This record gives sequence, structure tokens and C-alpha cells, in this order.
Amino acid sequence: MRIRKSIFIDRPPADVFSFVADPSNDIRWRTYLLASSALGGLPLQVGSRVRQSYSYEGRAASIELEVTALETDERIDFRTSGQYRGSASYTFRPEDDGTRFGFAISANVTGAAALMSGYIEKTAGSYLEGDLKRLKHALESGEA
Repeated sequence: MRIRKSIFIDRPPADVFSFVADPSNDIRWRTYLLASSALGGLPLQVGSRVRQSYSYEGRAASIELEVTALETDERIDFRTSGQYRGSASYTFRPEDDGTRFGFAISANVTGAAALMSGYIEKTAGSYLEGDLKRLKHALESGEA
């Protein structure tokens, strides 16, 4: 499963990067996220780990992400390990007087879930679009 979405945010890439590169801000814009923290502190760097806890339809789960690439004000890449395997990428591209923020997710859907992969991808894409709108609002409204 692969999902890619982006949104224009009327803030410079450095501002968007600074906000998104702090996992404690994730709960302000990510759907179903209960907690997110950088294990070992900030700033994030290649090899840093982030623990996130989710709740969806009454089920709780935690994942640990590892930063696999980081270019300040340009990109952050993560991969998951353990039960849920996949990767995610944030990109920050200058556009006009703001930033084109991209969020891409790739995951291996196996077993019974593979039969519903189309539905899972459509639903996850919809949540991701909502997340991006919340991120845009947080940054442009001055809440960040």
C-alpha cells in the first residue's frame, strides 16, 4: 500500500520543518494519535527513534519509528519495525512564499488485511488528507 498526499502551507519551509520535526506536536495534527515522543530527545537525527501510540475503533497500538534520513528543511524519512512494517516520508519544498508539505506512507499489507487493501488505502488516504488540513490550520492560524 502506498499513499502520497501534499498540501500548501503559507509558512516558510523552516517553520514547517521545525514544527513537524518535533514529535510532541504530532498529536496536534495526526488522527487517532494519543502520544508521540522522541526517545533520546531532540533534535531528531538519523538513527533517532520515535514512539507513537494510537487508538482506532477501540483498539490501541504502539509503534516505534526510526529516522532513516533527515535533511533540515527538506525531508525526514522513517521506517517502522516490529509487528507493523512500513515507511513514511515528510517532504518540505519551497512554493511561492510558503511550503509544499508532502506526506507519503508505504506499508506491506499481508494476511486477511490484504483482501481489504483497496479499502484500507482509501480510508488511510482520507485520514491523511484530514491530517494535512489540521497541520495547515495549526501552522497558519498561529497555534503552532
